[in-house]
Amino acid sequence: MDRDPHWVPNKNVPEPLDEVVHRLTSWLMSPPVLRRTGPGAGIVNFLTPEGTWDGLYPEICGYYLQFAVRAASRTSRDKDDLYRSAAASVATWLNEVGGVNAEPLTLYHRDMRETDWRNQCLFAFDLAIILRGLATAEARWPGVVPPGAIERYTRSILRIGEKGRLGSHLCRPGAAVAEIPVKWSTTQGVLHVKAAAALLGLGQPDLADVARATLLDEATLFAREGEHRMRELHPFLYAVEGWLTVWGQTGDPDALATARRAFCMVMKQIDRSTGELPPVADERDAVVRSDVIAQALRAGLVLEAAEQLSDEIGEAWRTRRRALESALLARVSEEGGMIFDDVGRHRNSWASMFAWQALCFLRHSQMRTLDPVLAAAEII
Repeated sequence: MDRDPHWVPNKNVPEPLDEVVHRLTSWLMSPPVLRRTGPGAGIVNFLTPEGTWDGLYPEICGYYLQFAVRAASRTSRDKDDLYRSAAASVATWLNEVGGVNAEPLTLYHRDMRETDWRNQCLFAFDLAIILRGLATAEARWPGVVPPGAIERYTRSILRIGEKGRLGSHLCRPGAAVAEIPVKWSTTQGVLHVKAAAALLGLGQPDLADVARATLLDEATLFAREGEHRMRELHPFLYAVEGWLTVWGQTGDPDALATARRAFCMVMKQIDRSTGELPPVADERDAVVRSDVIAQALRAGLVLEAAEQLSDEIGEAWRTRRRALESALLARVSEEGGMIFDDVGRHRNSWASMFAWQALCFLRHSQMRTLDPVLAAAEII
């Protein structure tokens, strides 16, 4: 990765951190991850330890478009075309697989004979992340998104609503509803704070109305239920990220205060020695996920820069921040991708993007140049 033209060497910034960011960037831009298919390219959800790809994931393509824009802003102008080309390929693929109704499958398995219950559903969260990715790329590189794609995805997500707010999903025609499990991804809940934040920033009145209704409901539920809203940490951290994004976009102090309160709950789950978090609150024997570690570090750094972690809380955070940093860096594979967990040990694309941004935030934090408002608004 080329150096940011505004970057000045600082003795407090360890060189290995730059090397890790470079490895993650190179891996995310490599053909095994950015996988060509027809005129476009999809993003794999993970590679096995042997290097076999599992499937192409439209939601992750939405994250990837944001990553391409953020990475382009950190490199020299002559490298901009590399990221633009990658974004154009991903946007083309999303346009094609979405079809005329913008209804992509949840996951396109390498072996499409394999069945997956998720492909019986069309998820609002996935569509929101895709929409934000498309809009972010189009704002950076006008014309990079195929004409009509954003409009089609907008119409698609507006179909998934309940009482004016975002619903969880729609069952596709012919879906075996009994086979769809009840879990966080199929339930209207905390993860939709991030989806609503994504939609709120798109400048489209219909989407903004749905986003505001969703955020109001979630704020009310969180104020009433508190820690009962936190179970699986991955979606709960989506809520923290969503409130931070709303604050970054609008300056709403209530959104920042809600993010702080929720993150302080997460901090209690971080092992101060190892930096590990259980995937489910208080289940310490469960397998630790690298995406959750990256999410916690990223959110904490933004809140710290926003002067929301001070006094006794600040001291507790600083101890845990150092542990999170070590835990995250230890999970970067030699090839550059993030090892998802210690069981399957696959290299995971969305965890790698979350970690990439967390480490970029960390570098700026160490240089005292992390702008909390901009960082919050740009959380992938």
